[in-house]
Amino acid sequence: MDLFRGFTTLAAPETGRRVVQLTNLPGFNYPLYYFIPTMTKDQRYLVFHHAHEQEVQLYRLDLHTGEQVQITNAKAPNTLWYPWCVDKGSGVLDHRSVLNQERREVVYFDDCDVRCVGLDSLTDRLLFRLPESRMAIGQNCVTPNGQWLVYIHHDRDTFVNEMMTAPHGHSRCLSRGTVLAAYNFETQEHRELVRINSPIHHVLPWDDEHVVFCHPTAENGMLWTNLEGGWYTHLRTQDAYGGCVCHYLATERGLIYEVLGSSKGVSAGLYHPFSHKRYEFPLPDYFGYTHTGWDPQGRLWFFENQQRGHKRSSQTRETDGVHDIHFLQAHKPQGADTWLKLMGDWPTYGGGQSSHFHPQVTPDRKWILFTAGDPENKGSNQLFLLDIADLSATEGIPEVIKP
Repeated sequence: MDLFRGFTTLAAPETGRRVVQLTNLPGFNYPLYYFIPTMTKDQRYLVFHHAHEQEVQLYRLDLHTGEQVQITNAKAPNTLWYPWCVDKGSGVLDHRSVLNQERREVVYFDDCDVRCVGLDSLTDRLLFRLPESRMAIGQNCVTPNGQWLVYIHHDRDTFVNEMMTAPHGHSRCLSRGTVLAAYNFETQEHRELVRINSPIHHVLPWDDEHVVFCHPTAENGMLWTNLEGGWYTHLRTQDAYGGCVCHYLATERGLIYEVLGSSKGVSAGLYHPFSHKRYEFPLPDYFGYTHTGWDPQGRLWFFENQQRGHKRSSQTRETDGVHDIHFLQAHKPQGADTWLKLMGDWPTYGGGQSSHFHPQVTPDRKWILFTAGDPENKGSNQLFLLDIADLSATEGIPEVIKP
């Protein structure tokens, strides 16, 4: 059965690939970032942010019927994920909600209240409260078995009084007492895994026992710990050419990432945290600001690209330039790679994280979910699916761990 029968069908710019438009609400509609799941395993429900008229709430989209239902009524006075997004008013703390696929619940932060709502029943309940002196500041995750919420919180006074007034944003500031914490859904046990005097921006699960987190001030890159906590170690941090990992994703093959800021240009990599082996290769010269797309199996290598050398006069884009998606069909370490453009330039609107594509493969592996501008409602971003049913796995990427 075609789950998306009845949804609007479009053609991707330049390539003509089939695109299905999933949402049609005004304002900005975008997933739970793209390092973590935003769709249930059975592909029945999609959870997304809806930001409109200075309010951010979570919605549930029924992919069988097209019904869009608001599932939160949060009242946090300042939803901003600083400094990586733009102010959208009150509601749920932006970009910090998490889908627990095993329990079919969504965890969200209503200021100090950490709550969850069941996707089938829409029953909302309080999990726990953070102290008034603390605030959630990073993108969080749930372990694949659904047992643990891993989340980031920070001293509120330091954040408000020092980090938000720093000249370069808190990504480059020292701070006091950032905590990487864990909460068990069954036992209600709380654990402090890491405490560090620096912001942490992302955490995602490697497996049921280990997590990867990133971007302390002096260690820009991927760091590693487990659910016992009390330690962390480096994986891939800044190299001699100034390059460091920006976006990274956990897959069955290893951690897939891109390296930005290098004098040698943009590159992609594969890293296995158990063997500490890695493989990196250059991306095309026309790649500019890049997001590595997420295929949980690590077989399809595709990239959201803000091309170099192209300019756009519109002031509604976060950055100027051509915005597209490319797929690596075959990698040849001693020759020219084979690339396939999946989608040409598709504008997005607004700024911050809600204006990125956030490309990720759906559970049935037939589509890439992405965010882009609404062709019929200029200034609004919607969620779309790009047909990739014809794609085969990227060839030529070597493994980084022994069988």
